[in-house]
Amino acid sequence: MPFLFQVFVPLFLCGLILSAWGKNPYETVTFETSDGAVIEADYFEGTTGRVVVFAHGAVFDKESWHVQARSLQERGISSLCINFRGYGNSLAGETDEKHQDVLGALKYLKSKGVERIGLVGGSMGGAEVNRALQYTDDPKVDKVLLLAPAGGEALENQSRKKLFVVAEGDFAAPAVRSMYEASSEPKELKVYSGSAHAQHLFKTEHGDDLTNLIIRFMKD
Repeated sequence: MPFLFQVFVPLFLCGLILSAWGKNPYETVTFETSDGAVIEADYFEGTTGRVVVFAHGAVFDKESWHVQARSLQERGISSLCINFRGYGNSLAGETDEKHQDVLGALKYLKSKGVERIGLVGGSMGGAEVNRALQYTDDPKVDKVLLLAPAGGEALENQSRKKLFVVAEGDFAAPAVRSMYEASSEPKELKVYSGSAHAQHLFKTEHGDDLTNLIIRFMKD
């Protein structure tokens, strides 16, 4: 066997294997908000008409949702993990209104022809998702999961499924329970043991169950 053949073929096969292993499961995109912010986000493309927007907490960023986004992608569901203005490469706009970043994500997805949109927000991200929903009754946004939101109002849209999640010892638990009770049906409340706040729950023994809860809730 020629020497070059012996060298080239194994290297070629290794290259193919490494390429497959290193294939990026998402595309980084940008979109502009109504107040001029430029938001960076990671888009995990699935095969169904459902897309889930993930909004991170104050001490996290878009990468903090990648495990959940990848799990959804494996089940055909797309995800858009956003970096709020001031995080990563996302640029500030004319205001500090982070809920505009969520509304910008909705506009971006609708421009792509998305049929059904679910929203997931943790802590700060939950509060900004909540606030964004005060400005839209778009029927395409049919599911919302608030993970220990750091504030917000009751959600009153009766055609939108709502899931509130919190740890029983979380400082936000009383407010989350009140928000749940004041919100309209259809709604659910999931309370975990412990005191981990919002996305910190993924680092506890409840991490896998919480990821599976998101999957079950967002599946059509």
